[in-house]
Amino acid sequence: MSRVSNALYMYMLLQSRNIMKVGEIAEILEVTPRMVHEYRNDLGKVGIYIGSKRGRNGGYYLESTLNLKGLGITEEELDALKMANEIIRSGNYPYSNEFEIFSSKILNANKDFDHVSYYSKDILKPIYMKEKEREIWIDINKAIIGKKKIKMRYSSIGEGEKKQKSKLRTVHPYGTFDYEGAIYFYGYCELRKDIRFFKLSRIDDYKILDKKFTINIKYNLKEIINKSFGIYDDEPMDLKLKIYYPMSQIVKEKQYSMAQIIKEIDEETIYFEAKMKGYKEIKSWVMSMGSCAEVIKPIKLKEDILDEVGKVIDLYRKK
Repeated sequence: MSRVSNALYMYMLLQSRNIMKVGEIAEILEVTPRMVHEYRNDLGKVGIYIGSKRGRNGGYYLESTLNLKGLGITEEELDALKMANEIIRSGNYPYSNEFEIFSSKILNANKDFDHVSYYSKDILKPIYMKEKEREIWIDINKAIIGKKKIKMRYSSIGEGEKKQKSKLRTVHPYGTFDYEGAIYFYGYCELRKDIRFFKLSRIDDYKILDKKFTINIKYNLKEIINKSFGIYDDEPMDLKLKIYYPMSQIVKEKQYSMAQIIKEIDEETIYFEAKMKGYKEIKSWVMSMGSCAEVIKPIKLKEDILDEVGKVIDLYRKK
């Protein structure tokens, strides 16, 4: 990165971490400690003053906080922050309490601040799992920033939806994301020789290694997710469903694919067509609609659902 970019990156790091050692900053920016001192001087010239504290717990810190008056924050932006605060507070996200405190500092500075009543319904997690995920999330983000490899034991769900024994994997972490209330990270898996998604709750044990990695694979997570029904990036398939009321009304109200086509047969029935990825999740989605959804194509999906229904019938007959 350029000198300006590194100086700004250093500023953002200090905003999020409060205090950092010079060596730690230098390692993340991949420069010498002397250059970190130069960035401090550069930031001071534009009014961003960085203090220095000695001792074992010392390091660089921001001497002044961000002045919001000159940012020109609009009413619409404040409304967006209110809504984001309510969504995060009602979800299962790391730092949800800290975000609420931060957003309140900004919102309460506005005289017209009103509480927004909003709730995002996710399946509530046990407290021990939320604490475990928060700890892992913090460590993984440090590894992402420092471009350090992670060695971990991970229990995946394989074919047949059966939990497999945990395997030792070495992963290059690229980023984290939220999907249906669960937290994942993605990166290059040395075992699979490809990009993989990892659910934090399925990590049995992990260690951040001193070994660094370089990102040598072009991978756009947002683009991949937008092309998939869920988070699985498999081969696309041509999907055609005949959907009956009341599910037909619900499906019409949602966007499952950027290229979906909905044709109304009558007031209560529709055809849903789309080219989509994520076979496992599509199968679960179709089955969740029960007798209100009929698979027209692909034939394999129809056969797999019939097979699954047969297993369910056998299961209940045994009772």
